[in-house]
Amino acid sequence: MRVQYDFRDSVVVVTGGGHGIGAGLCRAVASAGGTAVSCDIAPDPTLEGFHGSGRIIVEKLDVGDREGLQGFLKGAIDTYGKIDAFVQAAAIQPRQDIEEIPPETWLRIMDVNLNSLFYAAQVLMPHMKARKRGSFVAFASGLAQTGWARASGYATTKAGVIALIKSIAKEGLPYGVRANVIAPGITDTDLFTGPNNEEEQEFFRVRGGGVGTVDEVVPLLMFLISDASASLTGALLSRDLIIHPTASE
Repeated sequence: MRVQYDFRDSVVVVTGGGHGIGAGLCRAVASAGGTAVSCDIAPDPTLEGFHGSGRIIVEKLDVGDREGLQGFLKGAIDTYGKIDAFVQAAAIQPRQDIEEIPPETWLRIMDVNLNSLFYAAQVLMPHMKARKRGSFVAFASGLAQTGWARASGYATTKAGVIALIKSIAKEGLPYGVRANVIAPGITDTDLFTGPNNEEEQEFFRVRGGGVGTVDEVVPLLMFLISDASASLTGALLSRDLIIHPTASE
């Protein structure tokens, strides 16, 4: 069975859209005829242009900068006339013991992983409410429930993302604005390979439940930002995995 989407005349903004799952989603949206705006602090210029019948616009953006992010979103609404979906894929995961984390590092993790979703919602909620439609999707993690040694900042932000998305869903419900969160499990991206050493990576690939691919996650994201999920909001969609004592997503 094959599923096809028609994203013609749709505008989707993806933070963290220069690599990994975010980049994969941008390609899928453009292949379905939509305009994908790939925002990343380290953008991939090779994404720019037409993919299938749609296109990808590449933008350099630090989502942790409130004024920069909100100014960009306001400009995007003016440029494209609307934003149909906002996907928060940007995240950082520095590893340090709690007592070693400098305050500025902690605040940076909060800004990129969690506060950026709040900053975006402040601009996009009025826009989407007025249009009586729109979709937010953000990424959580199993660590939001388990916590993790040396990943306290990341785990804390992912718990906050769940609460914030559910709150956005409640506020948006009377206006047709949806918000959902996905915890995709261990996926073969830089966010997995960067923090985890080779031994930890090997455990997951061989014995720890497996490592997913970007192509396995993107179809669920396409569903969540499309009209196919029009009745779904406030949901947490999670892939359960065995968690190794020394490794995490």
